[in-house]
Amino acid sequence: MNSRDIITWSRNLPDSWKLVLAGVVTGLSFPPVPLGFLAWIGLVPLINAWLKSSSPSRSAWYGFLWSLGFLFVVMYWLALNTGTYWWAATMSMVAAVLFLSLNYALIGWWFGWLHARRGRVALWLLPLVWVCVEFLRSFGTLGFPWIALANSQTGFLLLIQNTEIFGIYGLSFWIVLINILVVDLLHAHKKLISALILVGIFLFPWLSGWLLLPEVPEPTLRVGVVQPNVNAAEKWMPEIRDRHFNQLIALTRLAAVDSPDVVFWPEAATPAYLRRGGRGYLRQIQEELRLLRLPVVTGMPDFQRLPNGNVHYYNAVGFLDSMGIRDQQYNKIQLVPFGEYIPLSKWIPALNSLNLGQGNFTHGTEYTVFSLGSPAAGEDSISFSVGVCFETTFPGLNRRFVREGASFLVGVVNDAWYQTSSGPYQHAAQARFRAVEFRRPMVRAANTGISMVIDQAGKVVAYYELNKEGVFTASIAPATDMTFYTRFGDLFALLSVLAAMILSIVAHRNHLRAGGQSEAA
Repeated sequence: MNSRDIITWSRNLPDSWKLVLAGVVTGLSFPPVPLGFLAWIGLVPLINAWLKSSSPSRSAWYGFLWSLGFLFVVMYWLALNTGTYWWAATMSMVAAVLFLSLNYALIGWWFGWLHARRGRVALWLLPLVWVCVEFLRSFGTLGFPWIALANSQTGFLLLIQNTEIFGIYGLSFWIVLINILVVDLLHAHKKLISALILVGIFLFPWLSGWLLLPEVPEPTLRVGVVQPNVNAAEKWMPEIRDRHFNQLIALTRLAAVDSPDVVFWPEAATPAYLRRGGRGYLRQIQEELRLLRLPVVTGMPDFQRLPNGNVHYYNAVGFLDSMGIRDQQYNKIQLVPFGEYIPLSKWIPALNSLNLGQGNFTHGTEYTVFSLGSPAAGEDSISFSVGVCFETTFPGLNRRFVREGASFLVGVVNDAWYQTSSGPYQHAAQARFRAVEFRRPMVRAANTGISMVIDQAGKVVAYYELNKEGVFTASIAPATDMTFYTRFGDLFALLSVLAAMILSIVAHRNHLRAGGQSEAA
């Protein structure tokens, strides 16, 4: 089948399938394939359908259809989760797609509602509406910024520089606007003017990104990263627990050859409760670190027994040296719903008995910032934070760490459940945004990969492939400067929410004053 046959075939598809296909095209703009440019046109069929829609409910349906193609392509890997039953993994993927598709149905309904009141003017309000829904979706226990349109652009270094000011939602705004300008060009009578506007808006963030691209300071700290590549199903088998600890220690010895200042192990790297029943393993690690003369920061499980007999389990991060585990500990705050806990189980205890293969962790509450070095010994203290896995995708959470004093960011990760799917690649790519937003180096230690170090310009300076065992070291330049985004956060997104709300109210009032006459065109 040649390209002409494909075009003919696509034109003959039913309109509903065209929308699903457009969603698939947009989904393909996400990692790992380098097709980020597809996001610039992936919304065009959807916007055209919205402009022709007869009612807000019909527009909502179109948004839902488009999102099915988009979300299944971006999130299919949820069904490959080896940490639960195959049917539970498949159900969770389908449920996630259907739940998140409501966001795009809402965008469609909102646009249809505005279109009925303001006609074609609603087209230029769509970026505000899209960002409003996308931003608000990132909050709460079911917050999920993973599928923000901006995450399709991680492969474009100059583009992502703009997140230092506008955050990822500024990029999402730009993507929607580019799609709108393409639609406008297709329908314009004066195509030259529309084309010039499209080119100008398209080029602007590339130019501003070039101007924002920083010079990275000379590195002052050397970090080591251990990637053990342990099969998720084997990690907690008692008969091979010794082998896992010996592997971690052996890999740390390899890293120590390059004299790092600190070595990072991935999420839940230690298959034992070091603070509780794993004292023997802790002593083994202490002795090794005494010989190597370096500290290790590791993901580890932990628990706390309460006076009433209840037990709280934590997905934690500990700081180990020759003296043992320091008192400072970070307990993961943003847990994965249905993966690490059951939503609402705090208020409905019966939900805790639901067994989908998930963990049963408690949310942490402290935004812990760790310190390297000892001011008392005359050394400068270097502060850093450690986000656990899913947390590295949340700009606001990492902003809190930076405002608490972190001079570089760390993510400890375990994506072993999703093997070689798109999931680990999408996850790793988003770390580039965190480095740019705060102009902080980002260190990523992942069990099966992808482990890497990113400088404050968003460039990957060290990288270890997926599903390989090994170590690497890299030099970074911790920073203390406060970027616009660090100071003001998602100001652009907040202003978009405010503008979308106010303009919607104004549109409705004008509609009522006009006697409720539709302006759709």
